[in-house]
Amino acid sequence: MKTTRPGRLVSVVSAMLALVPAPALAQRVLSMATLAPAGSLPMRVFGAMNRELRRRTDAGVSFRWYPGGVQGDESEVVRKIRSGRLDGGALSATGLAQVFRPVLAFQLPVVFRTPDGFLRAFTALRPEIEAGFEREGFTMLNLSPAPGPRMFSTREIHNPEDLRAARPWRWPDDPILPALYAETGATAVPLALPEVLGALQTSRVDTVFAPPSAAIALQWAAHVRFMSERASSGSLAAMVISRTAARSLTPAQRAAIADVIAQATTIYRPAFLRAEGDAVRALESHGVRSVALTPAERQRWINVFARVRSRVAATLPDPRWLARVQAAGGE
Repeated sequence: MKTTRPGRLVSVVSAMLALVPAPALAQRVLSMATLAPAGSLPMRVFGAMNRELRRRTDAGVSFRWYPGGVQGDESEVVRKIRSGRLDGGALSATGLAQVFRPVLAFQLPVVFRTPDGFLRAFTALRPEIEAGFEREGFTMLNLSPAPGPRMFSTREIHNPEDLRAARPWRWPDDPILPALYAETGATAVPLALPEVLGALQTSRVDTVFAPPSAAIALQWAAHVRFMSERASSGSLAAMVISRTAARSLTPAQRAAIADVIAQATTIYRPAFLRAEGDAVRALESHGVRSVALTPAERQRWINVFARVRSRVAATLPDPRWLARVQAAGGE
């Protein structure tokens, strides 16, 4: 019986291993979820980022995106990240508040009188927000201002009584809308985000809240006739991964991700800013009219929003946080 010498066996095994591409052995795919619909501007940007990341790391690390809410609403995505069923996601302020509730202050209505105030507060408090996420087991890959929501409806809504007579949508993940409805006496219809389009089509709801570009991407805009003249608040958005996922990456991989996101932010931020103005113009060209308020009507909403802020601020871990945010913004 012919035997194989040990040296010959080692040579054969080494030759076989040499046939396996090295990047495949070290590949790390991060599973990421988002509510952004497939084909939307955010998803196109995520796709471009992924291609660049694969190029820089020789396919050693990449993102696998689950768009359009297929992994559930943002509260469900956060639970899946905590449990390890997802590595991370792209979250709105509503989802971010599921991790670190103080971010809600940036989405409360009329906290800032000007966009500059929002940016000053964001810049000053960003390190504290990122540290808060780390304490909760999440690593922020980026954090940026995002468009605030407008109110879209099938009827003109000029004052709180008009909202009370409407059938508004309530996102179960969102703690701000319930406060608004409580202050106006409106009865809301709770729906997960993927259910809203069907509810608009059947008139189960007639009022929704979203940034203009999102209203178009989600196809809600085709079923409304009016929108508020401006957003009543700003917002935040972020890409996050679990701290466990972050620690599974090599220093070189983490640096590559940071560089790619920084590059994408620089390149695509002007496109996102233009997108909101383009979305408003597109809505108006398709017959969705802005509701112009009188000074008296506007003041009534300001009074309602002040009570909404008080309600939500009372639920924050630090009662002084909202005042700190406003002070940081110079408001």
